[in-house]
Amino acid sequence: MRLAVIVPVLDRAALLERSLGALQHWRRRGHRVIVVDGGSRDGSTVLARPLADRVICAPRGWSLQANAGSRVAEAELADVLVFLPVGVQLPPLADRLIVRALSNANSPWGRFDLSFHRPDEAFGVLRGAAAALANLGSRATGICSREQAIFVARSAFLALEGFRAHDATADTEFCQRARLLGAPIALHPPARVPMTGQALGPLLAAVARREWRRLGAALGADTANGAWFDHSS
Repeated sequence: MRLAVIVPVLDRAALLERSLGALQHWRRRGHRVIVVDGGSRDGSTVLARPLADRVICAPRGWSLQANAGSRVAEAELADVLVFLPVGVQLPPLADRLIVRALSNANSPWGRFDLSFHRPDEAFGVLRGAAAALANLGSRATGICSREQAIFVARSAFLALEGFRAHDATADTEFCQRARLLGAPIALHPPARVPMTGQALGPLLAAVARREWRRLGAALGADTANGAWFDHSS
């Protein structure tokens, strides 16, 4: 089973090299890394070229860039698409976890649990509580966020016609439709979401708002549901 990792990016040079460097063992195992740039002015595309199998440009916007990445040749040859925000670090052997999960489940899609991390490791208990709330909300509702590295069988992604909504609601709206194919597979260990420059108070408030909106989306409400952090565009 071959995976294609699609990384939408916009002016994220400070994080891009490390993010793509962590995916090089995926490439050595036969998977593909696709970077989709939305018009960066900080040299992101130059940094990406030696670390990706394909670098393309697309109209700015996370959902537009993600869809564009799903249409390149490297993605068309893949069995599974993984949508990964810049800066989010997947656990070791995450590619094997995805392959094993999809090979043994009835559902064609899923995501990772997440954890929040700061360079100074401050407020560990509260960060852990915020992550636990986010993971519980996702498991209970089947609504995932892009920070959780959504993965989906390419055939299912095509059947669902990709991401349809604007950026703020793209992940939520996609999950609402994908749930018709089965509940999302929840994988652990978690993906690490960086909090560089993020204060704890705003994080907790954002998680609380997100969980309220996630519940509304699960109940069928048409509600905005933006990302906790803007990792890509």
